[in-house]
Amino acid sequence: MHRKGVSALIINSNQEFLLVNLNSFEDKYFAIPGGGQEDGESLDDTVYREMLEELNIRNESVEYVGASHDPLIFTFKTPKINSRGEEYIGSERHFFGFKFIGSDNEIKLQENEVRSYKWVPFSDLKDYLLFDNQLNETLPKILEIFQKHSLII
Repeated sequence: MHRKGVSALIINSNQEFLLVNLNSFEDKYFAIPGGGQEDGESLDDTVYREMLEELNIRNESVEYVGASHDPLIFTFKTPKINSRGEEYIGSERHFFGFKFIGSDNEIKLQENEVRSYKWVPFSDLKDYLLFDNQLNETLPKILEIFQKHSLII
C-alpha cells in the first residue's frame, strides 16, 4: 500500500520557495513542507494541518493557489512501517500551492521535527533538496500550480 501524503509548495512575494530542514537531515539539506494523511482526514485538511504543525503557518497567512491534478507516486527501496504497524511500500504525494501573505515572524518551527527553514529562489532549489531526483519529479507540479498564475518565472 502507498501512504497518502501532501506537499505544501509555498512561495513568498519574492517568488522564493519555503523549504524546511528536518532534524533527521544534515544541515545543508532541505525538503518541501508536508506529511502524511491521518485516518478520516481530507487531503485539504492534511496540508493545512501540516503547515500549522511544522511551521505555525495559519490559514489566514496563505492564499491558496491550486493543487496538482495527479499525485506523485513513488516506491520505497524498502517497505516502511508506521507507528500503528501498517506497512507501506511507497508514497502517493499530493501537491498544493500557496502564496505566503504573512510575515516571517509568524513562522515558529516544530522543535522536535524541524531544525530551520529557508526561502529559496526557484533557480536554487536543486542545491538544497535532499533527494537527487526531487526537483525533476516536483518540477511538473510546480509549473502546473504556479505558472498559470504567473507566480514563477
